[in-house]
Amino acid sequence: MENVSEIVAHFNFTQTRKSKQYLISFFNQKTFNKNETLYVQQKLKLFLENLEIVEHYKINESKINGIQKFLDEIDVSHYNVISSLKYREYFKEINANIYLLIDFFYHYGLRLRNFKEREICPEYFKEIEKQIAFINSLSINEYYNKDLDFKQRKNFLTIITTEIKKEKFESFWDFFYMFDVNSSIAKGIKHNNLVFPQFNSENSFIIENFYHLDLKNAVKNTLKVEHKNTLVFTGANMSGKSTAMKSVSIIVLLAHLGIAVPADYCDIPFYDTIFMYFSVNDNLKEGYSHFAQEIMNVKNVLLELKSKNCFVVFDEIFIGTNINDAAQITVDTVNGLSKFQNSLFIFSTHLNLIENYLAQNKNVLLLNLECFLENNELSFTYQLKEGWSKLEIGKILFEKYGLSDLLMQN
Repeated sequence: MENVSEIVAHFNFTQTRKSKQYLISFFNQKTFNKNETLYVQQKLKLFLENLEIVEHYKINESKINGIQKFLDEIDVSHYNVISSLKYREYFKEINANIYLLIDFFYHYGLRLRNFKEREICPEYFKEIEKQIAFINSLSINEYYNKDLDFKQRKNFLTIITTEIKKEKFESFWDFFYMFDVNSSIAKGIKHNNLVFPQFNSENSFIIENFYHLDLKNAVKNTLKVEHKNTLVFTGANMSGKSTAMKSVSIIVLLAHLGIAVPADYCDIPFYDTIFMYFSVNDNLKEGYSHFAQEIMNVKNVLLELKSKNCFVVFDEIFIGTNINDAAQITVDTVNGLSKFQNSLFIFSTHLNLIENYLAQNKNVLLLNLECFLENNELSFTYQLKEGWSKLEIGKILFEKYGLSDLLMQN
């Protein structure tokens, strides 16, 4: 899933364009560290406990941009009596920005000080306290809501200039935008009524009553995988095969990002790297054809498997070559990858001729999305079942939409 925008949309309650960039970057992670993931999970739980504070805090992006522009242009040496007389508009603008900056930092500091439930994530609370200390170092509380004289304003600009040189503001803005990101994700978790997952070291993969976030009234499914590490999805077009695979993949990605997931329960292994190939395009820049790109994707996975545990999804692998080649190399790929016991691989295929070959592999679990054909009419339950789907509907749909009749005309 190279484009994660469909997932981000469910968690994008950011209030600035820069925050949204941070959010997208956060979701585009490919490698993961368990300690960092658990830290994010606890941090989001902290934000959920303080959701009332988060929801009532509004950011005025134009004011933020104005403050940042002011900080970039500050030159305290120009702030003097002569400037106040000779360049009155310039002097007036600086004074207005001073009060704007003080007001912003005062109210932001107030939000941080109102955060509670320290024990949920003590490590992040240290970051909060660090930013509160920084705001205090600017004498914000001393100057807030006061009519400052020239000497006080000059002193404030001197303090600000010192902190700029120490690059303290760069650290603050990183915290500020990620605070908005964490707030945004917490709102998404609450809005979608999601559940935090847990991780195990037994290679047990269990997700109960999972669903796709994009679907209203989605049919929920349960997936329990033990003593196997390779799933092969089969089924007719429109049966919900890709949707089920995407649902599982999104849950794995969200879990590794530290985010709650769309399921009633989730207990899965932790993977170092996640690969999701749902739509493989020709790589024109590198000069690869569709099939060559598929080969490179498999190679990249194999190279990573030398030192990492991976979660890997191939939706309809090797459709870029003829059916005989595809059958042989699909079997070779599935059998080869299934030897990596601590990783999990998900495939989908329409190659019915390889069923017997894959069924012999004890590490492979065959799955399908239930579909019925009655009186030449298709019906889908979207329920996940074990076994290989025997139903072939290509010819049925061909006839149903009248293509045979149209082709026979003239």
